[in-house]
Amino acid sequence: MANTKTNRQTIAAIKRYRTAQITKMITRSVVLHRRGKQEEMYSMLGDGMVELGGVYVKFLQGVLLQSEKMRYWKNPDKLKIFDRLDSEPLDIVQLLRNELPTDKLSLIKDIQPEPFAAGSFGQVYYGTHANGSKVIVKVLRPMIAETLRYDLRLLGRLSKSVSKRFFNNSSVDMSIAFKEFAAATLNETDYRGEAEFAAEQYEAYKNHPKLVVPRTYLDLCTDKIIVQDYVEGVAASYLVSLIDQGVDVVDWVKDQTGSDLDAQLSTLSYELLLGTFTLPRIMGDPHPGNVKLLPDNKVGLIDFGIYARPVHNQAAYLGMLKEYDKLNKGELDIVSLFTSTLRFFGGDLYRALISVGSIAAKDVDLNKELSKAVESNFYEMSGGQDFKEIVRSPKAITLINKAANNNNKFGFIIKIESSELLRAAQSVINLMDSLGRYQAVIPGVYEKIIQEVEQSRPDLVRTQDDAMPTSQAIDIVTEWLERVADRDPALFQSLINKLRLKDSTINHTANASETVNSPS
Repeated sequence: MANTKTNRQTIAAIKRYRTAQITKMITRSVVLHRRGKQEEMYSMLGDGMVELGGVYVKFLQGVLLQSEKMRYWKNPDKLKIFDRLDSEPLDIVQLLRNELPTDKLSLIKDIQPEPFAAGSFGQVYYGTHANGSKVIVKVLRPMIAETLRYDLRLLGRLSKSVSKRFFNNSSVDMSIAFKEFAAATLNETDYRGEAEFAAEQYEAYKNHPKLVVPRTYLDLCTDKIIVQDYVEGVAASYLVSLIDQGVDVVDWVKDQTGSDLDAQLSTLSYELLLGTFTLPRIMGDPHPGNVKLLPDNKVGLIDFGIYARPVHNQAAYLGMLKEYDKLNKGELDIVSLFTSTLRFFGGDLYRALISVGSIAAKDVDLNKELSKAVESNFYEMSGGQDFKEIVRSPKAITLINKAANNNNKFGFIIKIESSELLRAAQSVINLMDSLGRYQAVIPGVYEKIIQEVEQSRPDLVRTQDDAMPTSQAIDIVTEWLERVADRDPALFQSLINKLRLKDSTINHTANASETVNSPS
């Protein structure tokens, strides 16, 4: 009884402390932002989240570091957030006794008393399986389950406070984005679910000549522990630190392991991105700390707490990959790029525009007309900037989006169908970029994936999706036009002129919107 009371008091104290720290961070970020001290603000946020640990570090990894502005975070030890976090005191032997029956416990031998690695939610110990294999025992950190939901509520407050400074594209619904992050985070503390996904990945790749996934001992896994074979090798996060010191990591990997780094990264990127089309789930968090570089051009994956499901519209995803492939070749086609992007991210509006365009007095491709308007705005906002080199950069999509849709003048509300997949794909791109191998690896990977998918899945080689029922389409387009009218009356008028429809009821709707939004 006394221990229960002590635990409740400890948890209450932790919650009070974290509430005070988040409140200070919000207040401080507002003050620093107003004073124009951007570097100090981002460094304060980054350091503050590392100090709080747990889900705050996960939020830093998965959300804030995706913002280009986090480059202002100046901390020489910031890479530790991927695989070198501080551990908590824990009696691992006693925990195993509590978790496993005697016959199962006897299968784990020589367990080391101190963890050799620590992540946001778990810490990892060396051991040996009775079959002679080196294993790791991953343990859920103490009190994570008791405090996680409370911490997510605090993070929600912080996210709302700073989102406008991190995410300039107001079309992204941050409340939805945070809900998806929270859901993924809660899943990551589901150790039984993680063990099952890890075993699924092992079965998918156990015969792969170059990609190594550890075997998971499901009979030894519980709600609090995961037991897997140990994967040796050099963590990719260590290479990032070498790059900061001016080391040529391609030569370094060759000297240390005898492997070709680009070949390893090509294998990794290809399998992760192709898995979207071939597997029920793919690894959702391939950050530098979860990638191991091995001899013989092999590459290993560890930590399967986050997974990504394939998107429903795989044809649209393939179309977007083709546009990214064109960018990597230095081809900038804003109309085609934006059309494919709207098809994937804003599928409802894309399909609605097809339906409405088909019933116009003269059939019109409204998606193309809209893309032309985006193209015009892009070149106007870019001020004649030379994009030859920018389009070959992993940041190209972000930069082009900012130039094409500044202040969200086109009124888009983008509801991402599967943020899990997008986070996984972006993590792959960020990994290549952080190692300085993006241009050496990704273009060839995109070409190979496109060729493979087109040959094996000819049903996905289509450039347009089915239209939707006319009444539903009109509702979606009318609501969208109202937003356009508020942001860009000239564009609104141009689109209305294209929408002189065959059905008088539809014309009445367009005319009503035109009247409401015309200057008095």
